[in-house]
Amino acid sequence: MPFSHTKIVGPAGRYGARYGMGLRRKITAIEIKQRGKHRCPSCRSLVRLKRLAFGIWQCPKCGFTFAGGAWVPQTVMGKTLTPEELKEVEIQKARWRETGK
Repeated sequence: MPFSHTKIVGPAGRYGARYGMGLRRKITAIEIKQRGKHRCPSCRSLVRLKRLAFGIWQCPKCGFTFAGGAWVPQTVMGKTLTPEELKEVEIQKARWRETGK
């Protein structure tokens, strides 16, 4: 593998010395999350989803296209709970009701 000048700064290395370190750190954090592996809402496989446009994502495995966040496929507000996660929430609610009485 050829020598990389971006070992420390990551994906923001393409900007060189421009724009300041603070902005380049923010860009690095966003791009690492964006290009990481995410779970497809349709087939539930853990893959690198393809960003087609601003907020439009596609699963390379099943071809499912869906709307998500601008930088990540699922935002905190728009997260869809799996049945297991939903069951866990219900258990926590029941515990809270028991302790609240």
